[in-house]
This record gives sequence, C-alpha cells and structure tokens, in this order.
Amino acid sequence: MPALLRYGLTSGGLISVLLFAPYFLFGAKPEWMKIGEIVGYTSMLLCLTATYFAMRHEVERGRGLRYGQALAVGVGVSAVAGLVFGLATWLFYTLVGDTLPEALITYYAEQIRGSGAPAANISAQLEELEAMRPFFYNRPLQGAVMAATVFVLGVAESLIAAFLITRRRAGFAST
Repeated sequence: MPALLRYGLTSGGLISVLLFAPYFLFGAKPEWMKIGEIVGYTSMLLCLTATYFAMRHEVERGRGLRYGQALAVGVGVSAVAGLVFGLATWLFYTLVGDTLPEALITYYAEQIRGSGAPAANISAQLEELEAMRPFFYNRPLQGAVMAATVFVLGVAESLIAAFLITRRRAGFAST
C-alpha cells in the first residue's frame, strides 16, 4: 500500500474516532460542545502530522524528495484523510439523525442569548442562526465541509513538513 494511502487512511480514521467517539460515549451534552471545537481542531492538527511521517517514510525508503515531491506526498495524505473524514462525517450524521443538529442549534442559541450583547444584536444573531438551520441538517454538505477542513489543514501542515523534510535531507548531505 502506498505511503500516502496508508498514512491518509490512518490519519482520517483517527480523526473520525477522536471526534465522534465522545458523542457516542457522552451524548450531545453542552459541556462537551464547549470544548468540542478545541478538541476537534487539535485532534485534526495532531493526526495530520501524518503528512510529515509519510514524507519521512518516503525519504527512509531511499527516495530523495525535493520540496515539490514531498509536498505532493503531504497533499496526497491530506486528500485521503479529508475524504475519509468527510465520508465518516456523512455517516455519523446519518447514524445520529436530527439529534446532533438540534443540540447544536440549541447550544448556539443559548450562547447567543447569554452573550450579554444588546437585545437587537441578539435578535439579529438568532435570526441568522435560524436562517442557517437547513445547513445543519444537510449531511452531504456537513461531510464536504469537514473534508475540506481536514484537507486545507493537511496542506498547511504539508507546506511546513515538506520544508522540514527537505532541510533535514540537505543537512544530512552536508555532514
């Protein structure tokens, strides 16, 4: 199995487990939603370090990677991870039904109401949230957004990882 496929599947699978397991363990509780985004993005960033490890794997196999080649490996890993996570998100939303979107809308509405903003601002924000309601229930859209999120974060990490890998190789060549 090619490194980008193996590392991409592993990364996407780990992100999926880390982000969706808490829902099945704890349910859609407001306490979890408060830290959900922090845990989610942190998990994504950590799991997407797979881009670096896939590049390093290719270098250790004796492939001398230039920056563009290393970046291509990372982008490939990111694409696979994004696809896996996007499909897992779609499946997750299908399995949980309308429970999660309703809980999210309720949570965001409570956050808006408790924000301490002027009444006019609160009213406008609640109207905006209500206008976005259909998007919360659109499973393919949720999957696509999450796939794109993982892909973009992975590409950003790949830009850095490719630099580190090629600098590392250049450093070894000079010693």
